[in-house]
Amino acid sequence: MDYFSEHTWENYDRDGRSSERLSYIKKMIPSKVQTILDAGCGNGLITNELARDYKVTALDPSPVALQYVQCPKICASIDAIPFPDSSFDLVCCNEVLEHLDDPTLKKGISEIKRVSKKYLIIGVPFKEQLEKKFYRCAVCGFTENVYSHLQSFDLAKLDELLTPDFILLEHHIFGPPERTIHPFLLSILHKQGQWFLPPKRQKCPQCGSSEYLHKSNLLTKLINGLNLIISHSHPYWLYTLYQKKDKI
Repeated sequence: MDYFSEHTWENYDRDGRSSERLSYIKKMIPSKVQTILDAGCGNGLITNELARDYKVTALDPSPVALQYVQCPKICASIDAIPFPDSSFDLVCCNEVLEHLDDPTLKKGISEIKRVSKKYLIIGVPFKEQLEKKFYRCAVCGFTENVYSHLQSFDLAKLDELLTPDFILLEHHIFGPPERTIHPFLLSILHKQGQWFLPPKRQKCPQCGSSEYLHKSNLLTKLINGLNLIISHSHPYWLYTLYQKKDKI
């Protein structure tokens, strides 16, 4: 996923799923909140709606994404937020943490804690099976998660990152059903050449090719059918509201 590509943002969320996330976020925002930092706002699908009712500042490292944001904005990364301590009543961080490597995740969490006066709303995919959505370039063999996700989260992992400085007030697990693939079956699918297929026009970051492995045969069809029987699905998103401990 190229965060600095116009193509990434001009058609982002074509399925309209941000509306469901926005609905939960609005319900979770405490009544006394006035100022919000949307850290990692992307193209502002949620940010612009929140700005109708709150004083929102948007932050994102992609100047291309920020073109679509309709409130005060700043081009910066979550691991180096250019605001003083306790600058915002609430920091909102949606669909961001899963994109960060370990050092950036640690620093980013530290930064959103620092600039929050009282609350954090964190939204991440719930128990995401990262390897399920790996693609493989047919030319150079490069593989990665199609959405550049590097982290998988559950409530325990978020708590480990945020406590004891912040205390969990509420959490919600919702969204479209996501089905995992048994790791052994997934390894067979990959050996057979069936990988996740990226969106059209996405190019391999290593060689620039737009050709990807996505073969289908009788064996892959049987494996996918078997997985439907033995696997379970769960809702896609985990959204949480945390409160700074010294403000309770």
